Amino acid sequence: MKTIEVIKPTNKFYNVATNEVINKKRVAAYARVSTDEDDQLNSFKFQIEEYTKRIQANKDWEFIGMFSDQGLSGTQMKKRPEFMKMIELARRQEIDLILVKSISRFARNTVDILSLVRELRDLGCIIYFEKENIYSSDPQIDFTLAILSSIAQEESRSISTNVKWSVEKRFKAGKMHISRIYGFEKSEQGELVINEDEAKTVRLIYSLFLQGFNINDIRKVLNERKIPTLNNKEWLYNGVKTILTNEKYCGDAILQKTVTTDYLTHKQVKNDNLATKYFVRNNHEGIVSKAAFEMVKSIFEESTKSSRNLVTKYPLTNLVYCSKCHGNLRRHLVNYRRPSEKVVLDCKHNRMDKSIKCNEPWVDSDLILETAMESIKHLLSSDYVVNSLMNELSNVSCSEELSELLLRKKQELSRLVHQKNTDANLLPESFLNQERILKKEINTLKKEITSSIKNVSLVDIMKNHSADIITKDSQYLIKNIYSLIIMDVDKIICVISKTTSTEELISKIDELVKMDSSVRGFYKDYSREKTFGYKVVVHE
Repeated sequence: MKTIEVIKPTNKFYNVATNEVINKKRVAAYARVSTDEDDQLNSFKFQIEEYTKRIQANKDWEFIGMFSDQGLSGTQMKKRPEFMKMIELARRQEIDLILVKSISRFARNTVDILSLVRELRDLGCIIYFEKENIYSSDPQIDFTLAILSSIAQEESRSISTNVKWSVEKRFKAGKMHISRIYGFEKSEQGELVINEDEAKTVRLIYSLFLQGFNINDIRKVLNERKIPTLNNKEWLYNGVKTILTNEKYCGDAILQKTVTTDYLTHKQVKNDNLATKYFVRNNHEGIVSKAAFEMVKSIFEESTKSSRNLVTKYPLTNLVYCSKCHGNLRRHLVNYRRPSEKVVLDCKHNRMDKSIKCNEPWVDSDLILETAMESIKHLLSSDYVVNSLMNELSNVSCSEELSELLLRKKQELSRLVHQKNTDANLLPESFLNQERILKKEINTLKKEITSSIKNVSLVDIMKNHSADIITKDSQYLIKNIYSLIIMDVDKIICVISKTTSTEELISKIDELVKMDSSVRGFYKDYSREKTFGYKVVVHE
């Protein structure tokens, strides 16, 4: 006769790997808060204490650990280190039961919750959501979990929307979120104030850039002078560029430069017409003048339209020109992949104007570089020449009046353009005439200020550098001291100019070659068995 016996579960746990009976449940708990507010922190501490006591008090439970993440969102698992540590233990089958206050504390992403619940269930690990009174051991509750987790996810979206609204409201009022910025500190009132020690470096970066230094040159200068960054590491390209392009250094602030496009991933992207931006003029005291910042901005804009390279690592780029054809000497390799391979400069290689012919031979790039460095050592070792140059250059100083005038002219031009777009009575001829005059005045002021800054910086080099400390790492000095280098057969002419731009000097190469020298000498290269001449001329 058939009989049926009901065998109820004994509530024993087994180690899946060894098939041994586990006498005690291995229990862990998880707690999370997403903000650092006082009420949240109190709840956070209470959860940790309460779960720890509860698990340790239960004689049938073995306390595996209390895992907790503070000030972190629940929308992304991978950004919660304690959570991931707990899940990893569960995957290694070292946890049988996880206690958590609610579904929203565990995660706010529906996909994450369902996939984790199913994965851990297959491994014999059960999650208990206390607020909802749900155990994950029953597959039939997956539908309920999906609904409740969707509610938690929607709550996260609502919170994100509210946060965006409050942030935008602060932006409209001109209030900004202040993080640590090099050159500034945060005052007790929450405002940016200048850190004078770091501000000196910021001003040096702007000064060098306006003299024609590229970003890699500036980086080398800062590292050679052992100037620390915020994290006491070496200066990198992006660190220098950020300082040169951040409007906060001239006292203004652009708010909402980035926006969060997905509240689940919290991915931020550049605000390129995705949301409203807010420009706060004169938000705080600037480290550099607005005129200097505008000039740097103009250089970056022009570099995208021209061949000027702001990141080149070669100290002779766009500096050496041929005395015969006045062409720019460019780098290229000869004897490629052979033992005799080397970098040379010549005026024929990759010439823009193919109609111009020149028979001058190429010259070893290192030879020109080493000769130029030798000329700088010679120059700085002559007290008479140094003092004479300092007296001439110090007569031209960087004028604050010029910077202020430049800013006023730019503002006047902006008002004129605005008037053209809004005033139907403004005649086109009148607008074009005024615009032409203002642009010419602005360009003239830019040149005057650039020359002044360059001369002041050259005086600074004369004061702070001596011939015995010039090393191979000091190659950035070439562009800082010389406005032009002319290649003339077996010698170079190094040109120092107080006011004339490189473009204007190129048109005067024939005249410069014939000028009397302030310093003259030879560089002997024993490895190449070559003697190369140099002379330094000063152009008014």
